Amino acid sequence: MHSTLAQDPIRHIVISSILTALLNLVGSVKAIYKYTKELEHYATRDPLTDLYNQRMFWELLGYEIGRSQRHGYEFAVMVLDMDNFKAINDAYGHQFGDAFLQAFAKILHQAVRQGDLLARYGGDEFAIVLPEAGESQAHMVAQRIAEMLEEFSLEAPGSTVKIKATTSIGIAIHPTHGKDSRELFLIADNMMYKAKRAGKNSIAIPSDEDMVEALKQASDKSQMIRSALDEGRIVPFFQPIVHSRTGEVLIHELLMRIQVGQRIVAAQEFIEEAEAMGLAHKMDYQLIEKAFGQIREQGYRGILFVNLSPKALIVGEFISRITRLAREFEIEPNRIVFEITERETVSNLSLLEKFVFDLKTAGFSFAIDDFGSGYSSFQYIKRFPVDYIKIEGEFIRNVLVDAEYKAFTKSIVTLAQELNIQTIAEYVEDQPILDAVLEFGIDYAQGYHIGRPGPKLRCG
Repeated sequence: MHSTLAQDPIRHIVISSILTALLNLVGSVKAIYKYTKELEHYATRDPLTDLYNQRMFWELLGYEIGRSQRHGYEFAVMVLDMDNFKAINDAYGHQFGDAFLQAFAKILHQAVRQGDLLARYGGDEFAIVLPEAGESQAHMVAQRIAEMLEEFSLEAPGSTVKIKATTSIGIAIHPTHGKDSRELFLIADNMMYKAKRAGKNSIAIPSDEDMVEALKQASDKSQMIRSALDEGRIVPFFQPIVHSRTGEVLIHELLMRIQVGQRIVAAQEFIEEAEAMGLAHKMDYQLIEKAFGQIREQGYRGILFVNLSPKALIVGEFISRITRLAREFEIEPNRIVFEITERETVSNLSLLEKFVFDLKTAGFSFAIDDFGSGYSSFQYIKRFPVDYIKIEGEFIRNVLVDAEYKAFTKSIVTLAQELNIQTIAEYVEDQPILDAVLEFGIDYAQGYHIGRPGPKLRCG
């Protein structure tokens, strides 16, 4: 330090201390920034392809709708599904299938413009948002993808056989084919299936007749929800959660199904529609009442996790109504754990704070689902009296193959142990992952390797 102040030994010590503290602070800020940036990246990306994940796709699609309305331009949504991918996976193994998906993601990157939005929607289904693109531009991009895929092949493991694949592509244009996210995706997804029905390896853009048919299907789904609610056909399914060390079934997660004749319809087929209709919380009531009846009938003494729709946060009588049901069915409130998905609470922190306080006052427990899926995760456990956290499934599913996910998972477990919060690993799909769950000190495990959802509770 070249300063006259430095000549005074006392001042020199003080200034040196201040500068040292500032350097440490800057270093800490940089470390925190780097950590949160990494967490943000892994919360928004698909770990296999590094494209945006489904959650981020919906956020970006909603943002693009707002932007296009403000600036008065149209844009395209594309849904792509690889043809015969299951046959490739079955014939050559999941590792080869994963390599195929990674290669397909690279082709998509090469085929679109910088600034176009690419997402892996799930499995072998992908979605693209093309800002400021009309029908002709979207069709050109789809043709380019098909042509590039036609030239691509991947050598099968252990042989010189070249494996090729094709894709079916559905397109929808905003605002011509839909004015909101749900409608646009519905049309594009329907067109993708139309392309498959046309013989695969093709592109479909909706005609007026296609629009009528797609909207009729959506209307049919709405009618299914209304009639199921009116006729009491909301049915509970239960997925077991085991203690990772003892293997004992101590918890079940409550899942919603609709019975249509002899068919059981899973929640992913109707829950978005139900929330859009404002009926999800009413379905929750019917589901919980039936689940409580099942608990009493089977003499189940374990814990029940109940997923809440965001609507429950603003329905004033929700907790008092559930309290009455628990009393009626003679179920201790501390055996009921309400779980809210972390990503759905971000914009409702003050509302959630009151809800959780009322929940705990009534004697119920509280859990955060998909913990780690957003980069504000840790403020939730600091701000709310959390009893359980369910670690984001992407972390668990990739914990053995991705060093970053492994590090994040270990950090979450260590923090939870320090705060006396119980941890649950989701997506435990095989024995090696279950072994890792035990090794990391995660308290409970849930997934298809543990048990699939069913209409009965398991005991012991």
